[in-house]
Amino acid sequence: MDNKPAGFWIRFLASLIDGILIQMLAAVIALLIGDESFWNYWTSRIGSNTSISVADYMYSIVFIIFFTGSRFMGSPGKLACRIKVVNLDGSQVTILKSIARFFSYIISAVPLFVGFMMAGWNEEKKALHDMICQTRVVYRYE
Repeated sequence: MDNKPAGFWIRFLASLIDGILIQMLAAVIALLIGDESFWNYWTSRIGSNTSISVADYMYSIVFIIFFTGSRFMGSPGKLACRIKVVNLDGSQVTILKSIARFFSYIISAVPLFVGFMMAGWNEEKKALHDMICQTRVVYRYE
C-alpha cells in the first residue's frame, strides 16, 4: 500500500519528538554559551530565554524547513515516526513549498490548533496547512 495518509496521532507524536529534540538542542546551546536563564526557566516556568529562542529558530530552519524540502521529506520527528511530507502526486516538496507550509502552521494554530486537529477529522487526513499548500503527510514504505 503506497501513500497511506498519516493521521493526527502519529503526526502529533512526530511533533512531540521534534519538541523534545528542540529542548535538547537548547540545553546544548545553553551549555555552550553559559545561558543560566535556560536552567532557571525549567524551575521557574517564567518567560523565555536565549537558548530556547536560538534552538527554536535553528531547528525550524534546518530540521523542519530544509529537511522537509530535501530528500528526507520531513523533520527528524517525522523520520522517527516513518512518515513524510509529499506533494499531492507523491513527489518531493520544494524548499519554497516547505517554507510556505511552515508559515501556514500559524494559520493551523489559530484558533485553538483546530487546523492541526483537522488531520483527524477528514478522510484524507489533511491538516489545514496541508490543504493550503497542497501537500500530504503519508507513511514511508522504503
